[in-house]
Amino acid sequence: MTNFIRLLVLSPLLFVFFSYASINPTPLKYNVSASGSHYPYYTNDPEKPGILPEIIEKVLDDANIAASHIDLPTKRITKYLQDEIIDFDVISLEWLSKSERNDPRYVFSEPLIYATEMIVTLPKNAQHWQSADSLKGKNIGTVLGYYYFNDNTFERVDFPSEKELMTALSRNRVEAALVGKLTALYWAKQLGINIAFGAQHSHGFLRIRLLSKHKELLPQINLAIKNLHAQGYIKTIEDKYMSNIPTQN
Repeated sequence: MTNFIRLLVLSPLLFVFFSYASINPTPLKYNVSASGSHYPYYTNDPEKPGILPEIIEKVLDDANIAASHIDLPTKRITKYLQDEIIDFDVISLEWLSKSERNDPRYVFSEPLIYATEMIVTLPKNAQHWQSADSLKGKNIGTVLGYYYFNDNTFERVDFPSEKELMTALSRNRVEAALVGKLTALYWAKQLGINIAFGAQHSHGFLRIRLLSKHKELLPQINLAIKNLHAQGYIKTIEDKYMSNIPTQN
């Protein structure tokens, strides 16, 4: 076979290879596992990993971006992006202070899904926590390593995960905790805890927060997110995990 004929045979294969090659030569690193018990966003179950792993994997695939999820301990979660150990995470702007939202080191994607964070307490204490101002100066249950935009106004009492935080709440180790509404409802059901909600602490969209040095990838990421919303894919993934969460506590 002549070199010319070999080239003709190989050309379609080369075209296919380069068509599927990612637009970034070096794979991005990311982490969305949070505490490991952040249901429904992350479940620590390989068969049904949670809303965020499924959505992020699909976004990256559709955007033709190579990336890998890496496991990291939650206690240093606020430092991973700053130290460029990872290239992106997923966060709500509502969890960040104004200066953090405007930090030039990062760019933010189009919205993924809503997340609502509540003051969670026991029914007997609910009347004391119906205002966001009730947090000021108090000991408040939180998850180690998580962002809380106003945690300089209260005393954090950190626990390793939402599951352990909800258990501590049920045992009166803290009177109030800051927990995502869906996550609190899920763990209350799983642990057999009767909870009540106080005031809303934050409400907004989760977004990909990407290091600015990769900002050229953002248009592809945003296009993939918009298309997945339009196709109903993101809503389908959300619905997949809702069956284990009661509609009210």
